[in-house]
Amino acid sequence: MLITFCKIIGLTFFYVRLFYYIYTVINNKAKMKQVFTKARNRRGMVYPAQPTKYAVDINKTKDLIAIYEDGKCTARFNLGDTAEYNSYNLRYLGKIIQISANTVTIEEPYNMYGQNHGRRHRLDMNEFCWRNSGFDLAEANRQNFEESQYI
Repeated sequence: MLITFCKIIGLTFFYVRLFYYIYTVINNKAKMKQVFTKARNRRGMVYPAQPTKYAVDINKTKDLIAIYEDGKCTARFNLGDTAEYNSYNLRYLGKIIQISANTVTIEEPYNMYGQNHGRRHRLDMNEFCWRNSGFDLAEANRQNFEESQYI
C-alpha cells in the first residue's frame, strides 16, 4: 500500500513538473515589442517617449534578440555574439553578456582596471537597435581596418 502510494505521488510530482515546464516555455515565448525613446526633461520642458521604427523580439529561454526595422527582421543576436556598443571614427565591438527586457549589456573584449573582464556598457533598446540594425561583423571589421590606416 505504501509503495503504491509513493508511486502515485511520484508520478503526480512528475506530471506537475512537466506541466510547469510546458507552461513556462509557452509564456516565455518570444513576443515582438515596440521600442520607444527615453522620456526626457530639459530646461523644464517634458519630452515624452516616442515610438521608433524598431521592434524587438526577445526570447529569454534561448537568450536571443531579433531587431525588426519597419516590420522586417534586420539582425539577430544570441548571448555571446559580437555587437557594436559605441563609435567615433572606429566602430567599437564587444560581446553580448546580458539581454533583458529593456537593456542589452555588452562587454569590451580586453581587460581593464585590474579586472578579468573589460568595461561593460548597458545600452537601452533604442540605442542597441539604432547601432546594430543591419549589423554585419565582416563589414564592421573591414571598416575598422580601413579607418585605422588613416588615423
